[in-house]
Amino acid sequence: MQRFHGHIYFTADQIELAGKVRDNLASALPQLTYIGKLIPKPIGPHSRPMFEIHIPAAEIGPILAVIDNLREGLPVLIHPVLEDELAAHTTLARWLGEALPLDLKVLEKPRG
Repeated sequence: MQRFHGHIYFTADQIELAGKVRDNLASALPQLTYIGKLIPKPIGPHSRPMFEIHIPAAEIGPILAVIDNLREGLPVLIHPVLEDELAAHTTLARWLGEALPLDLKVLEKPRG
C-alpha cells in the first residue's frame, strides 16, 4: 500500500505557529497515520526545522486541500514513500507554498 509523507517546515521564530498548524492538522485529519513532533533543527535532506505527517495514498487528494488550507503560509513538501528517495523527494514530490532547497546528497544511493 502506497503512502505519502508530508514535511511542514518552519523557522526558529515560527515554532509557535508550527505547533498551532500541527494541532490543527491533527484535529482536522484523523486519517493521518502519523504526526511527528516538531524537530527544531534541519535533519536529513531538510534545510529547515520541520515536522512530518504520514498520509494514506487513498486519501491524498482531499488531504492535500486541507493541508493547503491549514498550513498558515508554511512551506510543505509532499512526497510518495519509495525506495528511490531521490526521485520521491524531487521529480515525484509536490510543494505547497515556497519550494525549499533540499540536501540531495543525503538521498543519493552510493554507487558500486
